[in-house]
Order: sequence, then C-alpha cells, then structure tokens
Amino acid sequence: MKKILLDFHVVKNQEQLQDYLALMFGFPDYYGKNLDALYDMLTELTEDTCVGVFGTEETDGDGRLAKYLRRVSRVFQDAEEENPHLCVIFQEFERNFEGGEGELL
Repeated sequence: MKKILLDFHVVKNQEQLQDYLALMFGFPDYYGKNLDALYDMLTELTEDTCVGVFGTEETDGDGRLAKYLRRVSRVFQDAEEENPHLCVIFQEFERNFEGGEGELL
C-alpha cells in the first residue's frame, strides 16, 4: 500500500497547493491543476493508497485559501467514495465521517 502524508501548512495559495499535490502524488505533466483534475487523478488510482491530510483548517488573510482547502477536502472525500483503492484520513477526527461510511469503534 502506498502512503502519502499531505501537510497543507506548507502552502500559501491555490497554485502552490496544486503544485504540492502534483509533486506528492507524482501526477503526470498533463495534470490540469484544478479540482476537477484532482478528482479525476484520485479516482483513477489503481494502487491501494492511504492519504493522511493535515493542515486543512489553516486560515489566510482573506480566507480564500481556507475556503479552497475545504473544497479540496471535499474532493478527497468524494474520490474516496468512488475509488475503492483510496483511503483518506483527516487530521480533524470528525471530518473522517462526513458523508462517509466510517464507523466509530
């Protein structure tokens, strides 16, 4: 199983975030660096992949990055529901059960 840890504390804007995702996942050069392209890449993964997501609650001066991070998180959740090879674990405990089929043990 492939394991990827994403720390969004290291990004300062949407462009950096998309570059970071492309680097961490090893996306091809044709990756479109937008949310639709991210969803496509995540749902096309064929290797079992576990992704840890940290730093999604960061805020910036005008809140644009924080809003975008929420949208990125939703893309990860939606892709996880679609792709049985993808497992996403968020730093924020509750987010792991939003719209998903997770269970508290």
